[in-house]
Amino acid sequence: MIRVTVRYHNLLRRTTRIAEERIELPESTSVRNALRHLAQRHRSPLREMLFDREGSPSLYLVIFRNRQLLRPEQHDDLLSDDDDLMLFPAVSGG
Repeated sequence: MIRVTVRYHNLLRRTTRIAEERIELPESTSVRNALRHLAQRHRSPLREMLFDREGSPSLYLVIFRNRQLLRPEQHDDLLSDDDDLMLFPAVSGG
């Protein structure tokens, strides 16, 4: 098992009602599968904020792993013990 810290920001924090949590995941868990775990754990509406209708991580979700911005092609990268994920809803405005 690995332990990962997940930090929620902005609307995600309000939705989960927590700023951060430490979760245990099987070894060889990808970022995508960690998000699935969180969606199952917290259910709706977090699930809709993390994933699009096709089940891919939402384009409106910004993910940092160990303070490095992840690109969509990195969502299948495997997590390591003590990784830190920061989740932000994308913000737009004018």
